[in-house]
Amino acid sequence: MKLTRHFQSCLLVEVNDARILIDPSGFDKDTDFGKLDAVFYTHEHSDHFDPDMAQDFVEQGEAPVYCNASTAKLVKASVTTTEDGREYDVNGVKIKAIQLPHCLMTDGSPGPQNTGYLVNGELFHPGDGKELASLTVKILAVPLSGPDISPHDAFMFGRQVKAEDLVPIHYDYLGGNTDFFATTAEKNGMKVHALKQGESVEL
Repeated sequence: MKLTRHFQSCLLVEVNDARILIDPSGFDKDTDFGKLDAVFYTHEHSDHFDPDMAQDFVEQGEAPVYCNASTAKLVKASVTTTEDGREYDVNGVKIKAIQLPHCLMTDGSPGPQNTGYLVNGELFHPGDGKELASLTVKILAVPLSGPDISPHDAFMFGRQVKAEDLVPIHYDYLGGNTDFFATTAEKNGMKVHALKQGESVEL
């Protein structure tokens, strides 16, 4: 599995012949992702989703778009609305939608509907979620900073799901020190792959 990180929480996941993009936002609008087999969105916040960009993916016939109900309402084009617990097949790759709470907002209010995606049973992208007790997974794309997300939360999330590999996401917008995070996580048996924008890793 090859992972390429783009702005904030955007990951390009390549498994065998499938190329799957998760959470491209308007900040990525000038990025050439190449040929895609599917685009998945976790939730409606602008650092994860851009309605015009999602519509372009559909209208240009580049790739089918998948997103949860609250996000799907914001796209004028036809998209697939994901359902919690349902598995989707993308060119032989199984992607399971798993709903989990969005972190609290700065004022303590709940965030929007948030759907994570489990790719081939190996990689979990949680959107802006920070805990999921029911999951065990090898690779976790882990949010590092946010209104209610800290390096401590990221560390505990990794331990909770028993991840072997952590790929930090969600720190371009609000900032985050990946070296500091890696020092603690790796002392506790989790390998941290801190990718610059456009950088890739094979896991």
